[in-house]
Amino acid sequence: MFEVNGVYANRKGEYTVLAINPPKMRVRYADGTEAELKMELQERIWENILVEREAEKASRRKKRGKKGTGYYIKVVNIPEEDDLTFPGWPERVVMGPLPEMAISLNQDDRLIFYDMESKTFFAVATVTGPGKAANPQKYFFTAVTGKREFFPLDIDTAALKLEHGTPVEAIELESQPNFRHLELEPESFLPINEDDFELLAEALSEVAEEELEDDLLADDYEEEEEI
Repeated sequence: MFEVNGVYANRKGEYTVLAINPPKMRVRYADGTEAELKMELQERIWENILVEREAEKASRRKKRGKKGTGYYIKVVNIPEEDDLTFPGWPERVVMGPLPEMAISLNQDDRLIFYDMESKTFFAVATVTGPGKAANPQKYFFTAVTGKREFFPLDIDTAALKLEHGTPVEAIELESQPNFRHLELEPESFLPINEDDFELLAEALSEVAEEELEDDLLADDYEEEEEI
C-alpha cells in the first residue's frame, strides 16, 4: 500500500516514504529526521489513523444534525488482573445506568472502561444500538435482580492485559478533577467532556499499538530462533 514519495502518518507524525525494501521502508518525518520502519506495523497504524479520521468526520456530521454524543467513564470490577473478563465483555454489551444515576445512554455514545481494582483505564468503546431489556443473569451479572437495559458495543481499542493499560495516576481529567479520589461503585457511569475522552482514547490507542509491536517483535524472534 505504501509508495515512494507518498505521505503517511503514525503516532509520531507525518512522514514521506523515501525508499521501500520489504519488510522495511525508509522514511523522513516533517522535522527532517529519518528512520527505518517495519511496513507491516506501519500499515496497521496508518489504517487505524484513517479509521480515526473518518470517525471524527462522522462524529462532526452527527453533531451538526442531532444532540451531541455523550462521553462516559464506565466503571467495572475485574477481580483477576490476569484475566480481562467481566460480565457483558465477551458478549460486547454494557448494562445501562440505573434511573437514579440520571444518565441516559444512547446509540453513538462513547465509553472509556476503567477497572476500579487495578485503577486502570483499559478500553475505548462505542454504543452501536438502542438498549434492550434482558435478564442480567444472561450476561453473568449474578448480583443484579430484575430486568435491565443492555446496549451493544463496538470495542474501538483495548489493552490485551490490564497491566498495559493507562493508570489513573498518569491522567489529569479536566471534567473529573477528583476522579482518583472518588469512592466508585462497579457498573457506574461518570460523564466526562470530549477533550478528556480524546485524551484517554489516544493514550489507549498507543497502548494497543505498543502491544502489537511487541507481538510482531516476538514473532520475529521466534522465526529467527527456528532458522
